[in-house]
Amino acid sequence: MKKVLFVTLALAIGMTGFAQIKNQPVKASQTKDRYISGPKLAYKGINDAPIMNFAPTQATPVNPNKEDEILDFQTMMTNYDLQSNGFVADRMYRFEDGTVGVVATWSQLANSSDRGTGYNYFNGTGMLFDFDENPVSARVESERTGWPVYTQYGANGEIIVAHYANGLTYYTRENKGEGEWSGHYIPNPDPEELGVPTATLTWPKVATSGDNHEILHVLACDQDDDTKESYCFYSRSTDGENWVTTCIPTLEEWEHIRYSSDFYAIAANGNTVAILLLGNAYRHGYVIKSDDNGETWKQIKYWNNPIAELDWANDENSLVDKEDAIYAPETGAICIDNDGIVHCAFSAFEFYRPELSETGYYISYGKSIDGIFYWNETMGTVQGPEWTCPDDGYVIPASDHNAFRLWWPTGEDSDYIRMNIIDTHAVGFLPNYSDTEMDYIYYEDDYTDYWYGVSVLPSICVDESGAIAIGYSCPDIERTSNDGMYLRSIYVSYLEAPYHMGDHYGEFTEEVGDVYYIMARLQDADDFLHSYDEAVALCSPQNTTNLEFWYSYQADDTPGFYIGNSALQSGATENYIWATMLKPDLEGFEVNEQATAMNTQMEIYPNPVVNQLNVRLENEAEISVYNIMGQNVLNMQGVKGVNTINTSDLTSGVYFISAGTVTQKFIVK
Repeated sequence: MKKVLFVTLALAIGMTGFAQIKNQPVKASQTKDRYISGPKLAYKGINDAPIMNFAPTQATPVNPNKEDEILDFQTMMTNYDLQSNGFVADRMYRFEDGTVGVVATWSQLANSSDRGTGYNYFNGTGMLFDFDENPVSARVESERTGWPVYTQYGANGEIIVAHYANGLTYYTRENKGEGEWSGHYIPNPDPEELGVPTATLTWPKVATSGDNHEILHVLACDQDDDTKESYCFYSRSTDGENWVTTCIPTLEEWEHIRYSSDFYAIAANGNTVAILLLGNAYRHGYVIKSDDNGETWKQIKYWNNPIAELDWANDENSLVDKEDAIYAPETGAICIDNDGIVHCAFSAFEFYRPELSETGYYISYGKSIDGIFYWNETMGTVQGPEWTCPDDGYVIPASDHNAFRLWWPTGEDSDYIRMNIIDTHAVGFLPNYSDTEMDYIYYEDDYTDYWYGVSVLPSICVDESGAIAIGYSCPDIERTSNDGMYLRSIYVSYLEAPYHMGDHYGEFTEEVGDVYYIMARLQDADDFLHSYDEAVALCSPQNTTNLEFWYSYQADDTPGFYIGNSALQSGATENYIWATMLKPDLEGFEVNEQATAMNTQMEIYPNPVVNQLNVRLENEAEISVYNIMGQNVLNMQGVKGVNTINTSDLTSGVYFISAGTVTQKFIVK
């Protein structure tokens, strides 16, 4: 069942819910608590399976209406419903010519003995494997694999990396969408040489860098079956044959432990490569970045876990009670723009540990444990802001505990809470919060084993203009399952460079840096194809052009899992992997396009600049300079002709200069 359809971008329920939250406090929900006895356990279930031959054939292409704002395709069906141990990344890639590849963990059998990589490819008009006429009928690999990741490899080729029983396998071909796949293996490193007890590479993430995407970068980890500790590794190859594997660069020895399976991601753009590590309850949150294709690395701490380095078993300073719970990044995504700036999106969860223990802690989950947060590397370490309630003046001091907190109490003993978007850089949240019933949100163990919040599994993508789309999975009160539980939908928010957070609350103005909250939903309650979608396992390409944002997600009609820890579904169901292209029609982005066409009215040089920027204007106009956060760093009255701006006092990075109706970007070295 393939379909091409329109989407309503100004989502009425999202805007209505937000207006209610903004203008008045709402009743706080009662959170549920659950004890976590140790690190998250990864689901390994890998067994030998007979070889299956892969023989691709060309499908009859779909002919979608090119004027549609959304293209929607069922790419494949799989009975294997656990697409990740945490957040999903690198399952979808958009090539410069607009074609798109998508992969997923594929299986047609309830016992998953045929498990492997399912692959499909959008050739510009339709899917290579048409779901109705010629569906995906075999895995790519000859061996049984899981958790595939995918990206461009070479000038026009592609690569799939997945894990099998004894490590990682990767399949390549020279031309995307056609030809035979060639299989290879990444050798496992010697754990003694790395100083770790175990080093069988599993749960990969992949990126390629260099002028022709020729340098391979792979993240993986292994879990000690006895201690349940996880160890994270970085593998690099410059020729596709020889590999060097190390622990994650820049980390201290103690920090290599517990960056667990799928709680890391990698991105590349040009010669820039960046690794995202989710701090969770145990560690700090880091971005590890290289500007020279992985030769050298620097570390950026985006979140300081206040108890990460403490001895949980003996140090009383590590104790955190429920009243002082820590809000931490739980799932996340990463991308790099064309200027080499790293951007990330995070969901959040709340945890506390009131007694000394080597590993244990409690998590809370409820409607108030919510929010998708935005960060870029110019922002430094996220700070927990001081909160002064506008209703009664109640003050909560600034603290690292509150760095990823969206909902704040209106008083010391109050049952009411308010949203704080401006200080926390939130870009997503539960729509219609005040109308959402806690009892209808699915919070069983098979979900909370893999994510702990309400809004979760963010994706992030940036186009050549700097516009960013952030998608996430969230309960949808307009759609319910057969047993009355809210089904999850995919929501999308947009950011317009230079990412000035929290000023406009979803209403467009001509100020720079608008944020468009919850402006799209991929599922339509009135569309029978999507009316019973439980939409999870979201991912997207990291880079795009022309505002063509793609998404891949898994959908069936029942909340919960059949595969995985604490799985509650009694039998395997048909899970569809959807691919959706969404091109937003937002007034603010059109203003950017008009400004680009009018750039002849303002000329700036040199760019990049070191000490002095020259600005040539055709007419008098006020000149304003903004940093990437949208903060105004300079204003001056410009004259017709050449104006000079002293940039020696500006820190290195990306800036935006506006004069009249024209905005341009420049870089300070």
